[in-house]
Amino acid sequence: MISIRSVSESSDALLEKLAALLIDSVGNGASVGFLAPVAPETARRYWSEVFSALGPGLVLWVAEADGEIVGSVQLSRCRKENGLHRAEVQKLLVRSDQRRKGIASLLMNELETFARADGKILLVLDTETGSGAERLYQGLGFTRLGDIPNYALTSDGQLCSTTYYFKHI
Repeated sequence: MISIRSVSESSDALLEKLAALLIDSVGNGASVGFLAPVAPETARRYWSEVFSALGPGLVLWVAEADGEIVGSVQLSRCRKENGLHRAEVQKLLVRSDQRRKGIASLLMNELETFARADGKILLVLDTETGSGAERLYQGLGFTRLGDIPNYALTSDGQLCSTTYYFKHI
């Protein structure tokens, strides 16, 4: 059984579980801003920064199964006066041994429900061109906007294109 919950404060145990999720995700090909292998201290530092940013601008959800973190996603609300209607989906992660079990969809459904209730009408995101995540986002109703060649590095350090998506909710 998978449960989804929002996170509003950190704990040492949660920090360690999320660090392990990031290390696993990047180590198994997720292009989310880090190169493999991610050092534990780098992963902990990243999640500490996320915890510090939680509040009006950033919301974090985790997916749990049997007390273990198996996924997470973040919603970054636009804080600009002319963009209060939109938000960006960030860092959708699912543990490699739990992929293709619907966890990403559960996380995204929770995020969208929250975003609608929060008055958002537009979601945007980017992902590695050609990745499995593209199929997920398209299946969830996101519209492909276009690619930027050589935008980022894959987790193993190769240049890759990034594809941008949007969805009116």
